[in-house]
Amino acid sequence: MRVSVEESGAFQGEVTLNIAGLLGVGELLFRLYPNHFGHLLRVEEARSEGKSLPLDAVEPTVLVVQLPSELPQTASLHLRFSGVLPRELLGYGIFAHTARAMIMSQFYPILAPWEGEWLLHPTFPFGDNLVAEAADYLVFLQVPSGWVPVASGEERKTGWNTWQINGENLREFCLVLVREYTGLVDRWADVEIRVFFPFGFDQAGKRALAIAKEALPLLTARLGSFPFPDVDLIAAPLSGAGGVEYPRLILINQDYALDPYTDFFAEIVVHELAHQWWYGEVGTDQVAEPWLDEALATYTSSLYFEVQGELEQKVREWQDRFLQAKKLNPQASVGSGLWEFLGRSGYAGYVYAGGALLLHEVRSSLGDEIFFSILRNFREKYRWRIARACDFLGLLAEELGPLFSALALEYFGDQPQCQTEPTGSVNPR
Repeated sequence: MRVSVEESGAFQGEVTLNIAGLLGVGELLFRLYPNHFGHLLRVEEARSEGKSLPLDAVEPTVLVVQLPSELPQTASLHLRFSGVLPRELLGYGIFAHTARAMIMSQFYPILAPWEGEWLLHPTFPFGDNLVAEAADYLVFLQVPSGWVPVASGEERKTGWNTWQINGENLREFCLVLVREYTGLVDRWADVEIRVFFPFGFDQAGKRALAIAKEALPLLTARLGSFPFPDVDLIAAPLSGAGGVEYPRLILINQDYALDPYTDFFAEIVVHELAHQWWYGEVGTDQVAEPWLDEALATYTSSLYFEVQGELEQKVREWQDRFLQAKKLNPQASVGSGLWEFLGRSGYAGYVYAGGALLLHEVRSSLGDEIFFSILRNFREKYRWRIARACDFLGLLAEELGPLFSALALEYFGDQPQCQTEPTGSVNPR
């Protein structure tokens, strides 16, 4: 991918995809996620083998590229795109231009997953909308003077304002440009940890680094080695979210960095670190089954608080939030898709808290050795793939036996535990 970003927040780029297994596939579908909030991302041209390919917009967030019948099974596709970062924090504010940060989440056309048919979902102003296969990225970047890129990958400066970024096995490529920021670098074992905070947030940067170094040995001891060679933690202005995860990169809402010694600041850091396993390495359908990665991240991040004797406090908090969610949205369950949380009603209480409670009950029933072996087995089996709730619940059922049915009824009700609807539909605009 070649990308040029301007001071105004406008950007232009071209992405080349090397794709295998195209035999019998007549079209490719790409997601333009920023267009949920308006026409912010545009694909101007698609070509392959030197020929232009027809484009069709199903709706603002879905682009169809028609493939010629003579295209070989393995081919390269070139897309030319452009866009502009808004000056306001739309949604969570993860596609925005602010005074000291340009947050470029999902700024390029992302190939939808193919599972015998294209996996498409509506987009929502909350939750995580991306569902994508892991891929390797090579990015050539030009930035405005005074801005420094922090990205999902290894950054190497190649010129005055130019950079090359490499990243392997990325569920998506996130790019953040910063200025007037302070950076800190340290290591835990073979993982490089880098933190970036605006000037004046020095204590928050040091605290975030310390938390990461405390959490990584706890998480790796239970889950296995860290999935990536490094991780970046960046404080940025967000809206309605404490933090947001990307492969090898974590965004922290800088509002919470004003007091970095709270439990919630620590929870943001550790929760998003846990997402490097659950979402980054083991992919999930974050729209149809948002509980799977969020519950796993919530529960495994609680290991940080368990060593401080605070796990039972977390369990009580989850119980309160879960009960409140059931009152707010009695028709939903832990296994509900995003479309069942209109207005976000009960979303966090079910998906985060309820899912974590389920895992806590499973751990209490099976004991640590079996429980964490299930998590490691799940990780190994679905590494760099997209796992389903059925896949994970099947592992639990094998160990829990008759107890599984009671737990499934308590947390999923009579809803099917393998959400598939409304796959193939998109939200009208």
